Amino acid sequence: MARSGSARVWTCLAAAAATTTMLVTTVIMLSRTGFVCESLRGGEKKLRVPRCKFPLVVHVGPHKTGTTSFQRFLWMHAKWLQKEHGIFVAANNSRKEAAHIASTISKQFGGSFNPKYANSTKMAELFQVIDSMPKNCPVILSSEEFSRWHTAEWNYFKSQPAIQKRCLSMVVTHRQTWSFQASIWNQQNKQLTMQQPFLITVLREKDSYTGFQFEILDVLESVSDVVDAVSYEYLREANYSLATFVVCNATKRLEGTEWESCKMGVDLRVQRNINPFEPPTAFDVVRLAYGLYTRQKALNSTCMRSQFTLATYQNLAVSRVAEQMPTQCGNFPKEYVDELYYNRTGVLRPSRHTSEICFVDERSLELKHWELLSTLLPQGCQITTTE
Repeated sequence: MARSGSARVWTCLAAAAATTTMLVTTVIMLSRTGFVCESLRGGEKKLRVPRCKFPLVVHVGPHKTGTTSFQRFLWMHAKWLQKEHGIFVAANNSRKEAAHIASTISKQFGGSFNPKYANSTKMAELFQVIDSMPKNCPVILSSEEFSRWHTAEWNYFKSQPAIQKRCLSMVVTHRQTWSFQASIWNQQNKQLTMQQPFLITVLREKDSYTGFQFEILDVLESVSDVVDAVSYEYLREANYSLATFVVCNATKRLEGTEWESCKMGVDLRVQRNINPFEPPTAFDVVRLAYGLYTRQKALNSTCMRSQFTLATYQNLAVSRVAEQMPTQCGNFPKEYVDELYYNRTGVLRPSRHTSEICFVDERSLELKHWELLSTLLPQGCQITTTE
């Protein structure tokens, strides 16, 4: 995998238990639970330092990696970040304001873009805002639309006068392949009836997302001096928010008690679980419920007149039924373990990292399970033991 210029991928994470430091060869860290920073270029391992003290920190997502919560945090607490940490939020009029830059430039270069945000006037205004911000303070800009950019888009972005005055520091979040696809499935499930088992979709599309994450790294390495990568699953396991990582690690690069204090302040303001994650068994429950509904409509005149919509998204009833379904578990192919990404970036991986995933075992479904599924259907469509 090619590296260009002096581009490097870095990873860094602080933890509450760090109290002492030690030096081992060229590695500077505070133990496994402390502040760890490693360069992956040429075998070097050292505390990384950005090219300038007050960079423009660009969070590129990608989609489905906690960006909604993080952007809401930036939008709601821009004044607090400026007052408490001397950090300026470049786009703070709305949660998705930075997408005006990302989508407008994507459109100019013929890439995928959101027409809602492709607006040259809005983009110019944002560049003026960035240009007006103090040069002795870091600035944060976040949009998952940046993850779609190629080198040409980034070079155009860097050519803007407001951006030329700062160095770029990138933040990208890795998400395990099957976990990402489950999130995409759940997103689609809010509007669509899913007919195929989730496992079929996962196996069919696995290569596209795995390659996509490496493509992002390749591009970011070629246009930025520093790329901070972090594991979505590690953050969830360690109960760290993406906001903590971007503010306390990637922007301020704090250690020890200073990092702990920063995390505490951020945690008090972060809104968690804006887009909650449901297990694959819940997807199967929704799919089976729709199939049962179709059957009941054909057999029951009362049910025939009913209307039915069901999704896993924030649905406690679906979750309760899913917990009572028989399951079968299996291991994904080895490429799902994401070892190549972990090895390349050195990001701290979750300790519960696994290649196993479970689904509803349809061959073991009994009448009681179908009755449970029918409780999710409209009145008049349920299965009763007298049928």
